Amino acid sequence: MKIKVSGVPYEVETLALRKAAELALDALDIYREHDAENIGLADAAYEALRQALAQPEWVGLTDEDLEPMCDDWRIVFGSYVHDFAKAIEAKIKEKNT
Repeated sequence: MKIKVSGVPYEVETLALRKAAELALDALDIYREHDAENIGLADAAYEALRQALAQPEWVGLTDEDLEPMCDDWRIVFGSYVHDFAKAIEAKIKEKNT
């Protein structure tokens, strides 16, 4: 993807949201050092990004995680169990992100 920053063209790869936030945090840090007039806005954005990045990244369950759990509970691992586990996981993710 090509972008322009202050009129200068840059070639950048598509970034994951977390990596993009990390880059924005770095850019805001530099901006805060050079623009005293807008420091309040930059500080607020910087703090929001810093707090968001402090949260652990969501990691879902794999089949390798689910199969031993099914064995422990004497449940036959299969399509419906996988779908049910993923539906529960999606609901938990929704409530926590």
